[in-house]
Amino acid sequence: MSIHAFTGAAGCGKTHQLMARLKEHLHEHPLSDGQKVLALTFMHGSRRRLDERLASAAIPGRAYESATIDSFAWRIAHRWQSLLGALGIRAPAVGDYAGICAAAAVLLGQDGVAGWVARSFPVILLDEAQDLNQDRLAILGALAPHVCMFVAADEFQCLDEALRPSPAAAWLAQADQKIELKLPRRTTVPALLAAAAALRAGAAPLSAGVFAIKSAFNTALAGTFLANELGWYARHKSVAVITPSGGQFATAVVDWVAERTTKQNNGPYTIPWERSEDKMQTEYLEQLKLDRDLSAIEAKAMIGNAGDGRILSDVADYLDRQRRAKGRHLFAAQEMEFVIRQSFANRRRYAFDNARGFRAMTVHGAKNREFDNVIVLWPAAVKGDAEHKRRLLYNATTRAKSRCLVLVQSKDSLAKPPFVAVQ
Repeated sequence: MSIHAFTGAAGCGKTHQLMARLKEHLHEHPLSDGQKVLALTFMHGSRRRLDERLASAAIPGRAYESATIDSFAWRIAHRWQSLLGALGIRAPAVGDYAGICAAAAVLLGQDGVAGWVARSFPVILLDEAQDLNQDRLAILGALAPHVCMFVAADEFQCLDEALRPSPAAAWLAQADQKIELKLPRRTTVPALLAAAAALRAGAAPLSAGVFAIKSAFNTALAGTFLANELGWYARHKSVAVITPSGGQFATAVVDWVAERTTKQNNGPYTIPWERSEDKMQTEYLEQLKLDRDLSAIEAKAMIGNAGDGRILSDVADYLDRQRRAKGRHLFAAQEMEFVIRQSFANRRRYAFDNARGFRAMTVHGAKNREFDNVIVLWPAAVKGDAEHKRRLLYNATTRAKSRCLVLVQSKDSLAKPPFVAVQ
């Protein structure tokens, strides 16, 4: 039917425009009974935040559903696995995301499957499209002729070096309508805007005013800078400590701040680390060791022994519904894994995300979010080429609305990109 794309730099309101255009479309083309808007992202965190935006958009009857594109692909592949067999394609294994997405794309290339999805979800929202590889984009390409699609993307915010050049940018070239947003919405602070523009352009970001870059060659110095920043500027603010990876330097600095008071009488401050939804799911599933089909009784016993009552309740509800509706008593390991992943997703979806307070996270975890103040902990060893490091620092610093402090562990790093111009 149509693809409407919104592109632009970080903080220009791409997600806001998605919501506004969605409301206009639903006003002009109301959903029928039983139909929903399907919102897709690549990362779980982005999916949860998109779900929160949909909840505040006052969509009639809360007629929307959000999911990661991998989760959606699994649903398609699992529901139509008999058709896969008829097409001569072996059903992909749980965890084989490339195989699952490829299988889903083939299935959605069948008019009957794509039509079934379109009848349920005539409108699809896709946020952070720059993170999608060719296999995942093929799913959207197969659906595009059957639905109305609204897409947001910024190629420079992609942190996967394998996706350069961007397959999403090539895919969006076919959009029926493409709007590039240029007016900053997240911040109007000149120093922050200038730093972001410099990083995008390959120039050296200028350390001045509320955007500061400081050398912090050991844990104590970095911890002092961080604690004083929190004590002087973070009262009643949302604050994120962001690092390219949760490595030794960042962990040590956060621990130092939690245990000490500076000479300026700031601290100690507890800064909890955010754990990714993917990591929590992986750890839980590794603990379960789902490696065979289970009866409902066996599945409930195994999950009950794992000690998470919320997951046990969700799985038990699913098993009971399947027993009552279809008389089933045996369940495949990959089916159980999917139900457990959905339980994790729902827990995060409806969790209250306090806008205030301190938190620490990786750059990937900070994407598509904003905070009053940001402190970036830049370790001596950051993987990737100069382009990748520019993107990492850009994604971290553009989360800030008011202030940003970058603490650099290695003095040598200050003489290389992203802190100097790319040659």
